[in-house]
Amino acid sequence: MKDLLIEIGTEELPPSSIETALSFISDRLKEALEVEKVETFATPRRLVFFVKNLENTPKEEEEVVFGPPWKIAFTPEGKPTKALEGFLRRFSATPEEVFKARKGEGEYVALKIRKDLGTPLDRLKENFENILLSVPFKKRMRWTSSKRITFVRPIRWIVALYGEELVDLKFGNIKSSRKTNLHRILAGSPVEVKNPEDYFQKVRKGFVILDHRERKDKIRQDLQEVARNLGAEPYYPEGLLDEVTFLLEYPFPVLGSFEDKFLDLPDLVIVTVCAHHQRFFCFKKDGKILNKFLGFSNNEPKDDTIQRGYERVVKARLEDALFFYREDLKRPLESLVPDLKNVLFHPKIGSLLDKVKALESIATKICSKVGCLEEELSKVKRAVYLSKADILTNMVAELDELQGYMGYVYALEQGEDKEVALALWEQYRPLSEDDLPTTLTGWILAVADKVYDLIYFFKAGEVPKGSSDPYGLRRSAFGLFRLLEAKSCNLDLSEFFPKDMQNQDKLRDFLGQRLESYLEDEGYDLVRAVLEVVPSFRPYEVISRVRYLRSVKGSEDFSKVYELYRRVAKILPANWEGTKVEESKFEAPSERELWEVIKTLESKENLSLEDLVSLKDPVDKLFEEVMIMDKREEIRKNRLALVKRVKDLLLRVADFSKVVL
Repeated sequence: MKDLLIEIGTEELPPSSIETALSFISDRLKEALEVEKVETFATPRRLVFFVKNLENTPKEEEEVVFGPPWKIAFTPEGKPTKALEGFLRRFSATPEEVFKARKGEGEYVALKIRKDLGTPLDRLKENFENILLSVPFKKRMRWTSSKRITFVRPIRWIVALYGEELVDLKFGNIKSSRKTNLHRILAGSPVEVKNPEDYFQKVRKGFVILDHRERKDKIRQDLQEVARNLGAEPYYPEGLLDEVTFLLEYPFPVLGSFEDKFLDLPDLVIVTVCAHHQRFFCFKKDGKILNKFLGFSNNEPKDDTIQRGYERVVKARLEDALFFYREDLKRPLESLVPDLKNVLFHPKIGSLLDKVKALESIATKICSKVGCLEEELSKVKRAVYLSKADILTNMVAELDELQGYMGYVYALEQGEDKEVALALWEQYRPLSEDDLPTTLTGWILAVADKVYDLIYFFKAGEVPKGSSDPYGLRRSAFGLFRLLEAKSCNLDLSEFFPKDMQNQDKLRDFLGQRLESYLEDEGYDLVRAVLEVVPSFRPYEVISRVRYLRSVKGSEDFSKVYELYRRVAKILPANWEGTKVEESKFEAPSERELWEVIKTLESKENLSLEDLVSLKDPVDKLFEEVMIMDKREEIRKNRLALVKRVKDLLLRVADFSKVVL
């Protein structure tokens, strides 16, 4: 057994593509090599896969092959016929090796043959190119004349070693070798490596921290050390640490500063300018942003040249931001709203002004659902009116990730109500796990925005397919579920459909799939059981019912209800729909007793597990006392109607036939 190392050397990879490539390729390597673990490492210029103690022994598989029917394989004297001889020649076998085996209704000549599957490395060589061609990147590049050979960035070298043995792998015209590249700036020319251990040592000496987890820890520690020295805390957008990790092979911290005048800018503007343009980290002290930033260089700073370069870039960007900020404040947000008619939201949907008008109708309906007071409704309408105005500001045109936040900042500066202003920022939440709106106005605007996007994009035929979701509708659905669950709001999306709504079935199926994913920890069987009886257009009802059923699934009462459903469903004829019950046709006390329980439960708006359990004893008594399938048609129909009413009550909670116990 020897260690296997594979390095795929590339031009600088987009940080967002690296985790995708590592995960996909390592999974395919596990399949090809039949191993449980493949260690992964990555830098911007290389994807590395390592298998400890790979056993590269040939593998065989025994297979049974069938020949002619036994009757025609031998003559009456027991000699092989021509049919059998042809079969034996095909597999270089003798008559002594065959045996009789049954296939279907007949008996045939059979032969056991051994199939050579090769070694794990043989399978790797055979599949390697297809593995790389199958990585699900959002975009792929072609850098040779071959239209078939593509990757997220050009592949420049491949190292493949099994111990000291070179493994012959190919991708297009790139063949594996022992030669790897070290740090582009600090280490110079390529080097040859003897084996995996030699590779790891030489790469480390060549100023490459191969393990992205180690590199991330180093960046985090440098950031925390600088923060301690400043008596401050790091302040940066989510995802920046991961992005910087995959931009550098050996990170060197560089502390810079900017003029105090730029502190007049809102904090998030400064942070976004530093992170968006240069991937720099900011700091906060006592709740206020400092005029310091920390950048990371892929080259060792020998003097202040890198620092001064970073500071020049930051100053230029902040100068632009300060100019945009001051210019934007000269024009009130409400004066920008009419100009939204010139901003196309979608060719089949309309302008942003059309969206704002539709949002007012949706938000007003939501207000009536949650019982808003007149003052609250007034705030919601004002927030809706201003909700998209900041898209026309200079600042958002330059940094679109500040959309919503700049609306909040400008609205406060221009004297708008604080809750209205905050709602302009909160309308895009949740963006992370615990990032929900803090105000009622913000919550209503956030719900309305997601309801609008889901309905109108589906109406326009923009249905997400595969991994393609250009309008973020999967994220919108998850966000809507979280918002509705946070307020226990049982909204029915179908009430917001325009008259000419199209693709309703596709939207229903999409929401059902997203609910299955959202509630996967509760169990797919429960989600499907509820979705059979509650349309996905009422997501909170689905969510709350699934969570309730999950909480009681292990109980004795749940088992009773489950068995009750199976019993009544089993006795009802297929497609039985009759539900008309006539008391005059009752012949046994158990019929009337069950009927009284049914009427009581049917009058209830919501049914609990305890309610359903109350049906069990009356149903058991009914089945003991009477023959449901009575020979008299009228009596039989009446009893089946009773049973059908029981089933319908159970189906008001869930389709228990979908539940797995």
